[in-house]
Amino acid sequence: MNTQNVNTAASESSETWVNPAFYSATEGVFSGFPVSAEDDHNYWLRREQAAVSAPKEIDVHRYHDALGLMYPRCWATSENGEYESFMLDEMYCGRVTEIFARIGGCYYRLRDYSHLNHAQIMTHVKEELAQKQK
Repeated sequence: MNTQNVNTAASESSETWVNPAFYSATEGVFSGFPVSAEDDHNYWLRREQAAVSAPKEIDVHRYHDALGLMYPRCWATSENGEYESFMLDEMYCGRVTEIFARIGGCYYRLRDYSHLNHAQIMTHVKEELAQKQK
Protein backbone atom coordinates (compact mmCIF):
# COMPACT_ATOMS: atom_id res chain seq x y z
CA MET A 1 0.00 0.00 0.00
CA ASN A 2 1.27 3.46 -0.86
CA THR A 3 1.27 5.30 2.48
CA GLN A 4 2.30 8.56 0.84
CA ASN A 5 -1.10 8.79 -0.89
CA VAL A 6 -2.89 8.06 2.38
CA ASN A 7 -0.96 10.70 4.26
CA THR A 8 -1.56 13.22 1.49
CA ALA A 9 -5.28 12.46 1.45
CA ALA A 10 -5.51 12.77 5.23
CA SER A 11 -3.69 16.08 5.29
CA GLU A 12 -6.04 17.69 2.74
CA SER A 13 -8.66 18.21 5.43
CA SER A 14 -7.81 18.78 9.06
CA GLU A 15 -11.33 17.64 10.07
CA THR A 16 -11.25 14.29 8.26
CA TRP A 17 -9.47 11.27 9.69
CA VAL A 18 -8.57 8.63 7.15
CA ASN A 19 -8.20 4.99 8.03
CA PRO A 20 -5.50 3.63 5.69
CA ALA A 21 -7.26 0.26 5.54
CA PHE A 22 -10.09 1.85 3.52
CA TYR A 23 -7.87 3.62 1.01
CA SER A 24 -7.16 2.08 -2.37
CA ALA A 25 -3.70 3.23 -3.42
CA THR A 26 -4.13 1.72 -6.88
CA GLU A 27 -7.31 3.69 -7.58
CA GLY A 28 -6.42 6.73 -5.49
CA VAL A 29 -9.88 6.79 -3.87
CA PHE A 30 -11.59 5.68 -0.72
CA SER A 31 -13.55 2.43 -0.84
CA GLY A 32 -16.94 3.97 -0.09
CA PHE A 33 -16.51 4.20 3.66
CA PRO A 34 -17.67 7.39 5.36
CA VAL A 35 -15.03 10.02 6.06
CA SER A 36 -17.07 12.62 7.99
CA ALA A 37 -19.70 12.53 10.74
CA GLU A 38 -22.43 13.52 8.27
CA ASP A 39 -21.34 10.82 5.80
CA ASP A 40 -21.30 8.29 8.64
CA HIS A 41 -24.80 9.32 9.74
CA ASN A 42 -26.16 9.10 6.19
CA TYR A 43 -24.47 5.73 5.69
CA TRP A 44 -26.25 4.27 8.75
CA LEU A 45 -29.59 5.78 7.72
CA ARG A 46 -29.26 4.05 4.33
CA ARG A 47 -28.33 0.77 6.05
CA GLU A 48 -31.44 1.04 8.25
CA GLN A 49 -33.67 1.75 5.25
CA ALA A 50 -32.16 -1.19 3.36
CA ALA A 51 -32.81 -3.49 6.34
CA VAL A 52 -36.58 -2.82 6.32
CA SER A 53 -38.44 -5.69 4.66
CA ALA A 54 -42.04 -6.37 3.75
CA PRO A 55 -44.13 -8.89 5.71
CA LYS A 56 -43.68 -12.50 4.62
CA GLU A 57 -45.83 -15.37 5.72
CA ILE A 58 -44.16 -17.90 8.02
CA ASP A 59 -45.35 -21.06 9.76
CA VAL A 60 -46.60 -21.28 13.34
CA HIS A 61 -43.40 -23.00 14.49
CA ARG A 62 -41.14 -20.17 13.34
CA TYR A 63 -43.47 -17.68 15.04
CA HIS A 64 -43.33 -19.50 18.38
CA ASP A 65 -39.59 -20.09 18.07
CA ALA A 66 -39.14 -16.31 17.75
CA LEU A 67 -41.47 -15.70 20.68
CA GLY A 68 -39.36 -18.01 22.84
CA LEU A 69 -36.02 -16.70 21.58
CA MET A 70 -35.86 -13.74 23.97
CA TYR A 71 -38.23 -11.63 26.00
CA PRO A 72 -40.54 -10.01 23.42
CA ARG A 73 -40.63 -6.27 23.03
CA CYS A 74 -43.98 -4.46 22.64
CA TRP A 75 -46.02 -7.67 22.69
CA ALA A 76 -49.60 -6.67 21.96
CA THR A 77 -52.88 -8.27 20.99
CA SER A 78 -56.30 -7.01 19.96
CA GLU A 79 -59.19 -7.15 22.43
CA ASN A 80 -60.77 -10.12 20.69
CA GLY A 81 -57.43 -11.93 20.29
CA GLU A 82 -57.66 -11.96 16.49
CA TYR A 83 -54.44 -9.93 16.01
CA GLU A 84 -51.12 -10.23 17.81
CA SER A 85 -47.67 -8.71 17.31
CA PHE A 86 -44.32 -8.52 19.02
CA MET A 87 -40.77 -7.56 18.14
CA LEU A 88 -37.41 -8.91 19.15
CA ASP A 89 -35.61 -6.77 21.71
CA GLU A 90 -32.37 -7.08 19.75
CA MET A 91 -31.97 -4.68 16.83
CA TYR A 92 -31.17 -6.04 13.38
CA CYS A 93 -29.55 -2.81 12.18
CA GLY A 94 -29.72 0.55 13.92
CA ARG A 95 -33.33 1.00 15.02
CA VAL A 96 -34.66 -1.81 12.80
CA THR A 97 -35.73 -5.08 14.41
CA GLU A 98 -37.48 -8.33 13.51
CA ILE A 99 -41.25 -8.05 13.97
CA PHE A 100 -43.70 -10.93 14.10
CA ALA A 101 -47.45 -10.69 13.64
CA ARG A 102 -50.44 -12.99 13.69
CA ILE A 103 -53.77 -12.42 12.00
CA GLY A 104 -56.12 -15.25 12.88
CA GLY A 105 -54.23 -18.41 12.01
CA CYS A 106 -51.71 -16.74 9.65
CA TYR A 107 -48.25 -15.71 10.84
CA TYR A 108 -45.88 -13.09 9.42
CA ARG A 109 -42.33 -11.84 9.83
CA LEU A 110 -41.07 -8.43 8.77
CA ARG A 111 -38.23 -6.07 9.56
CA ASP A 112 -39.11 -2.51 10.44
CA TYR A 113 -38.41 0.30 12.88
CA SER A 114 -38.73 -0.55 16.57
CA HIS A 115 -40.85 2.54 17.31
CA LEU A 116 -43.89 1.12 15.46
CA ASN A 117 -46.91 0.32 17.59
CA HIS A 118 -49.27 -2.65 17.25
CA ALA A 119 -51.75 -0.76 15.01
CA GLN A 120 -48.99 0.37 12.63
CA ILE A 121 -47.60 -3.16 12.40
CA MET A 122 -51.04 -4.58 11.61
CA THR A 123 -51.55 -1.88 8.97
CA HIS A 124 -48.27 -2.87 7.25
CA VAL A 125 -49.24 -6.53 7.25
CA LYS A 126 -52.79 -5.87 5.97
CA GLU A 127 -51.48 -3.57 3.21
CA GLU A 128 -49.08 -6.27 2.05
CA LEU A 129 -51.88 -8.85 2.04
CA ALA A 130 -54.12 -6.51 0.02
CA GLN A 131 -51.35 -5.97 -2.57
CA LYS A 132 -50.78 -9.71 -2.94
CA GLN A 133 -54.49 -10.32 -3.49
CA LYS A 134 -54.57 -7.89 -6.45
